[in-house]
Amino acid sequence: MTEHYSIESEIRGGAEIFTLRQSEDTYAEVAPAWGNNCFAMRAGEPVLETVAFEEFSKRPGSYGIPILFPFPNRVKDGEFTFRGTRYKVDPPRHGFVRDKAWTIEGAGASPDEGSWIKSSIDAARYPEEILAQFPFPFRLEVTYRLKNSSLEMDTRVINTGDRDLPFGFGIHPYFRHPETGTICVPARKRWELADFLPTGKLLDVEGSYDLREASDLSGLVLDDIYTDVITDSDGRVRCTLDDRRNDLQTVVEFDPKEFPHVVAYTAPAPRRAVCIEPYTCPTDAFNLDSRGVESNLIALAPGETMAFKVAISARGISGA
Repeated sequence: MTEHYSIESEIRGGAEIFTLRQSEDTYAEVAPAWGNNCFAMRAGEPVLETVAFEEFSKRPGSYGIPILFPFPNRVKDGEFTFRGTRYKVDPPRHGFVRDKAWTIEGAGASPDEGSWIKSSIDAARYPEEILAQFPFPFRLEVTYRLKNSSLEMDTRVINTGDRDLPFGFGIHPYFRHPETGTICVPARKRWELADFLPTGKLLDVEGSYDLREASDLSGLVLDDIYTDVITDSDGRVRCTLDDRRNDLQTVVEFDPKEFPHVVAYTAPAPRRAVCIEPYTCPTDAFNLDSRGVESNLIALAPGETMAFKVAISARGISGA
């Protein structure tokens, strides 16, 4: 395969779309104006769920790789307490940044750096939509980098306020559901759920919940939060989605110290999507924390920064 890294932009549907390209059939498309969503990725075959651009433009937070901040998944009843103060948030699900316009900070392409784009969002730009209900100023920066058939997502969270910033962070990639394939999420535990929310109890994985070995996706229905993840010898966690028919393996790689939890989700019909979602905390972490349940809720000090990195790579199964 001839690699020639480039970055291109065009106006599509009224928004500027950037294409990070490695070769003719290996590329990723990003829409900074629509939640900074990487909504398409291809490595010979589609990696993410394929969707008509018109449909994506109508609901950009429901396809591609939505960015979930300052909380991933649900907050029970849209309310939580942090250090004695009660807050009400709307929407009560997946945070505030996946449907906002991000600012482009830079972009480029070279053989050494691959093709990349950096964008940011500052809560100060949204005093009514964000800070009026979540009075913890922040800046979020994300750099997408495509190199060697791997899409790296480097994220920085900066507390721009004068008090601790409570948050959780996650991504929600909608991968293409293979016609014939398997999923592997190497984790020993899962959170017990009631009405899709963690009760606070951890359970050993067993039966169809046990994804430590590659499990057939046929008929498998998932909407579960895994933890106590298992690392490879290099200390990294690698979850896999194998498309047997097209000889394509998608690997989601991350550091368990950054992401100790993973959601596995199969989208209901007619969608054809499987989600492997690294989270810094489980669903409803704010309320779990206020109940005294260890939930990895982060409280970032004023002026401090935290960094997170996820890599999504595609390769042939036979050559893996």
